[in-house]
Amino acid sequence: MIDPIVRASLDVLPFAQSIVGSDRRDVAFLCIDDEFAIGAAKKIGFGECAPLAGLHRETLDDAMTALEDFLDGIRDIDDLPPSAAFAASCALATSAGFGSTPVPDAKVAAFFAGGAAELLDGEIARLSSASAVKLKIGRASEADDRALLERALAALPRARFRLDGNRKLTRSACESLVRGLDAARFEYLEDPLVDPSELAALAKSTGIAIALDETVVDRTAAAAELRAQLARDKAVAVWVLRMSAIGSLDAIYDAARDAALHGADVVLSTAYESSYTLRLAVHVAAAIPNARRAHGLGTAHVLANDVCASAVVRDGVIAGDALPVPLAEAWE
Repeated sequence: MIDPIVRASLDVLPFAQSIVGSDRRDVAFLCIDDEFAIGAAKKIGFGECAPLAGLHRETLDDAMTALEDFLDGIRDIDDLPPSAAFAASCALATSAGFGSTPVPDAKVAAFFAGGAAELLDGEIARLSSASAVKLKIGRASEADDRALLERALAALPRARFRLDGNRKLTRSACESLVRGLDAARFEYLEDPLVDPSELAALAKSTGIAIALDETVVDRTAAAAELRAQLARDKAVAVWVLRMSAIGSLDAIYDAARDAALHGADVVLSTAYESSYTLRLAVHVAAAIPNARRAHGLGTAHVLANDVCASAVVRDGVIAGDALPVPLAEAWE
């Protein structure tokens, strides 16, 4: 092995630049072997570290330094920034055999990142077989967002929509955006409000369930109380677990159990990581009883190149195949 940490840059398709913030996606892979295995039983595990600006506080350089400290025994997983903790725990788990055997395929929601003007025939064809489609709202004007919803509803009559607002909207703006549209066509509103304390009122006024994303990542006592109150109000249907923003696999499983206690399903999501992490997420989903819905893993198409075979969504699923070796040539 040349180096236990290898860095790579992945080209991002132009359409997705406004989402990831750059035409390059810098990632690093941690490689760990199973020190307790012998001979043919010895396994090597991999974990991807790819903090995303605007989601993670740490940079990739910060995370790589933390991983080097972890390898040197200076820091424990729980002391690492989330993206590094995710990578380290994935490398440890896969070195112990996690992901080495097939699991059930994972249902995946389709993802469209653009506005109404970009929802052209090619994208409609890509999305046409999806039962669930995620759209971004709150980044454009209310008129442009409304045009996107109206075009998507008309062009994709079989789909239900997940509207992700990333805490950018006021309650009145969100209510206005969906007013007069068929609430049954929307699966949920994903943490759309600047003031999340108004989420229960939003669910009541619109008739559309709420999914929590940023409100799950927030580990303050105030956020915990809000999650509990929203559960009492029966306003929340889903917790979106953006895995590398939560941290280690143990932290993700803990969050999934917490969601179940709050009466919520789990939808796994990534931060535009490579197809290796998308494939690993299929294995994580198989280990979570309340991960019953289509997951937010349909992002392989934003990368022009990848670290392993692309996690292409076929017939609404990503196959639960055994995990490949990422950046295989780097470890030769």
